[in-house]
Amino acid sequence: MSKYGAKYLQWAPFASSNPEPESSLPNYGTPINLGKLVSVSDSPTYNEAKAYGDDALAEYINEFKEVGIDVEVSELSAANASAIFGATLGSGSSDTDLKFSGNDNAPYGGLGFYIRKMVDNVLKYQGVYYPKVKASMQGESYATKGDSITLTGSKIKMTGAAAKNGQWKVVSADLESESAAKTWVDGKIVAASSGG
Repeated sequence: MSKYGAKYLQWAPFASSNPEPESSLPNYGTPINLGKLVSVSDSPTYNEAKAYGDDALAEYINEFKEVGIDVEVSELSAANASAIFGATLGSGSSDTDLKFSGNDNAPYGGLGFYIRKMVDNVLKYQGVYYPKVKASMQGESYATKGDSITLTGSKIKMTGAAAKNGQWKVVSADLESESAAKTWVDGKIVAASSGG
């Protein structure tokens, strides 16, 4: 199996009403597309403990702690940045600035996308879904134009936690078509019927 390609990066905030039902995945508000997906990489971390007895390892515990998720999109719009970071976006024709402050409170939300992969020389698709994530700002660098042109995208750092049902990541079975993969993502990152 060889993975290549990733697209359709969807995010939705937790619903304002009943966002985290017990023993369930979260309920979401209205989904948004975060922009053209460049890359996503995750790095889960675990709490570990070991106990020794009779000169050997007797007990070992390894429990999920959190997952760091690095996302890059070709361009993160001001509206999307405001939504995921909790920053303030100007609302009038004379104020269109995106303002970041020390009091910003990024909301929890869900994140999903799909990838392409080759399995025994047959093209397949697979959906990836993180049910509970929160975004944080990453530093940016700005450079003058030199002898060559380098294109850079917008980077987003997210931290994922386990949902109330214990799941922190869900990956679909192999899907036969791109439309099936899109439908799978839409089924995960969907607004709750109660609105919010």
